[in-house]
Amino acid sequence: KPHRTLLRTWDRINEAIMVLAGILLWGQMVIVNIEIVSRYLGRPTTWVAEISSILILWIPFMIGGWVLRKEAHVKMDLLIEHLSPRSQALINFITSLIGVIVMFIVTVAGFLTTLYWIGNKTPTMLMLPRSPIIGIIFVGSLLFTIQFFIRALENLNQWKTGRVRETSQDKFESSL
Repeated sequence: KPHRTLLRTWDRINEAIMVLAGILLWGQMVIVNIEIVSRYLGRPTTWVAEISSILILWIPFMIGGWVLRKEAHVKMDLLIEHLSPRSQALINFITSLIGVIVMFIVTVAGFLTTLYWIGNKTPTMLMLPRSPIIGIIFVGSLLFTIQFFIRALENLNQWKTGRVRETSQDKFESSL
């Protein structure tokens, strides 16, 4: 029971981050359109390109965990889909463990890089602090690591019990 509550809380956090990423995407579209109109009127802005490039970095790191939770990422499963559900669960467990290891390394590197840039500013017109900009690599990678760990545990359970639950991808596809 407690782990279900924890997973529901985790899902809510992922959904909230996804909503925030959607708002940032809309914001990016708005500021790019402001830049287009400003240039047309002969008064280009100095800040849109910088803010837009930051958002291009932030949005993918924010949604990576959500995409993995929904199993909505690009997969090469031509061979795997012909295996038994238990074999699929075992392979997904192993690949999820590999994902945990890789993303943990990226998380640590993102954390160390964020610490390294504390106090430094971007060499641009806005002179923004670098560490919050780069910090999204740490945060997003941590979210991704946690989601890979949850996915590994779910697939381990499926492999052990032989019961295959309806995946988030199944729910996602049925809602379309």
